[in-house]
Amino acid sequence: MVYKTFQETITSRLQSRLGTGYRLIVSKVPKNNGLFLDGLTITLRDQTASPVIYLNYYYERFLGGHPIDSLVEEIVDIYRESAGILHADFSILNDFERLKDRITYRVISTRDNLALLKDTVSFPFQDLSIIFYLFLQQSPIGQMTALVRRRHMELWKTTPEELLALAEKNTPLLLPPELKNMDEIMDAVAREHMGDDYYPGVIDTLFPDHAYSPLYVLSNTTGLHGACVMLYPDVLKNFADRLDRDLVILPSSIHEVLLLPYDDNVTFSGLSDMVAEINQTAVSLEDRLSNHVYFYSRTADEIILAQDSASAYVS
Repeated sequence: MVYKTFQETITSRLQSRLGTGYRLIVSKVPKNNGLFLDGLTITLRDQTASPVIYLNYYYERFLGGHPIDSLVEEIVDIYRESAGILHADFSILNDFERLKDRITYRVISTRDNLALLKDTVSFPFQDLSIIFYLFLQQSPIGQMTALVRRRHMELWKTTPEELLALAEKNTPLLLPPELKNMDEIMDAVAREHMGDDYYPGVIDTLFPDHAYSPLYVLSNTTGLHGACVMLYPDVLKNFADRLDRDLVILPSSIHEVLLLPYDDNVTFSGLSDMVAEINQTAVSLEDRLSNHVYFYSRTADEIILAQDSASAYVS
């Protein structure tokens, strides 16, 4: 089934499932890096807000073998849970005092999001931009968030600086940092896939020539939009101090960054080429963060673009 047919079929079945009292609209929604997705909104007569459900992801799952009827039921469940929360809390979107502890930030590519940035509140950070979201809900079905646009700042009678201060406080509390080395991640994958057959040391058995990986993965505890954790106060500082090394930061995606202890053998141009190639071949357009490598200096407690005379910052 081609995507257009899938979209028509699933919306038709949803309409039949929900009844004529519901209105279903599919529209193009701008996402990260200039990507547009097909966002489905479902509204009832007395509802003033509705979650956006992206059909593109459901088409991928359909192609992966999920029956369309089960996808319809899942969308209905997501709509009902999310719509209930939105309908109950919609009034708070006009009340900044009640929203202050929900302001969070993310980082995105500046170059690839120029159109989006025209409508949002943002701060530059190297080749990235810090933007703001309302973190409304974390549930088993995912996160409920809302992008903070310029009109919200005017409605709330606030300033970019106040939003930044609130986000710097809230984001680490709502989305705590999580740092793991690659060996821990490999072990967790083995544990998940092997079930009762898992045993400690299985990685060494499966890969006898396996050497300790110096790479560490930095994200938040949800694994979503975790690249901004590198901005959290003291996270990089404490880790670098523990290793007694400066750090190279590889922007794996908007969801995570990789940390590599710095030494004189590191070639920044080679690492940048590697990041750019991985972005083109293994990272979806929506999830790409940057092709540039960053350098964290312990002494300066600062992140810079690695090609910007990083040697001057080496401890």
